Amino acid sequence: MAQEEQKELSRIERELVLQYLRDDNVPVTVTLEQKPLQQEADLSSGTTDLADNDRVPASAIFPVAIPAEQMTVLEQGIILLKNSMRETMRTVQPFLGKNVRVQFYFNRVGLYFVTTMKEYSQGLALVVPSAIYRIPDVRTKKDYDFSATISYDADGNNKVNLACQAVDSYPLFTLPAWGDIELSRQKDAKAILELIVENVRAGQEAPIGNGLHLFPVCRYLTEPQSHEAEAVQGRQEPFTVLYVDEEKIVLGSHNHDVVLQKGMDCEVQLLFSVTAHAAFKRTIKVNASVQSEYRFAENADTVCFVLSYKSIKEEDVRFLYERLRGKLMEG
Repeated sequence: MAQEEQKELSRIERELVLQYLRDDNVPVTVTLEQKPLQQEADLSSGTTDLADNDRVPASAIFPVAIPAEQMTVLEQGIILLKNSMRETMRTVQPFLGKNVRVQFYFNRVGLYFVTTMKEYSQGLALVVPSAIYRIPDVRTKKDYDFSATISYDADGNNKVNLACQAVDSYPLFTLPAWGDIELSRQKDAKAILELIVENVRAGQEAPIGNGLHLFPVCRYLTEPQSHEAEAVQGRQEPFTVLYVDEEKIVLGSHNHDVVLQKGMDCEVQLLFSVTAHAAFKRTIKVNASVQSEYRFAENADTVCFVLSYKSIKEEDVRFLYERLRGKLMEG
């Protein structure tokens, strides 16, 4: 794990948290404290030079959410996983004997501790150590050459502004491809794409044009969602910009409290850094509407929105076209 500031709870605070865990049946997430040295891909390729206790399935590098009803917190400060919950037991089995980070919320404040998952006669267990820490409130803001803001009028005269950020994993202004989706997820992605096309043909969805923007949509909907706890529970995170061109912008969110709805009218402001040093910026403002909303049953809280421009200046169309395709627009 990266070096981070550790704020340990006082002894009294720890006792209050333990009492809270025992009384309120709180869900937790469990993550390996160190990434595995060898993953399933290595084993399938015939690599067997690590000891058995160093081998951890690739799936174990992702946080595992343990619902409150699938565990019991004993008076001694031991979190006991119920043997009857077979699916949970199968998921956490790779953590046995390894250091794990256990995260949870106490009055909306993110907390964690590091312990070793052990096996007792009653089942797998996590012993709460003497040190419990607050999750550092680190909100990194990276400088990209693009950002966006979505604005709309709420009840009364209040205007709501929603921040949208670019991320390295979804490069903008390069044509997306089906191959961007991991092979193991392409079956689910294909099912989503086929359903969208079927709904368009049935007149239940708006036309999709060349459909390039659906590649990042299918990818985002099928990617595993992180269950990592945050420093503050329920805080609204910026939308992720998945795609943008001269006709539309596509946004993704893992927040179940998203405020956009299909058919909603809004204003979109696109901000570009025109030079390498971001000294000169170009702002494009367009009126838009939420044309489509896409979800996938396996990731219930994940959603993608396609916002279609209703009005845009001709010079802005040219700028966006040439920025995405890297070539001059004819005419």
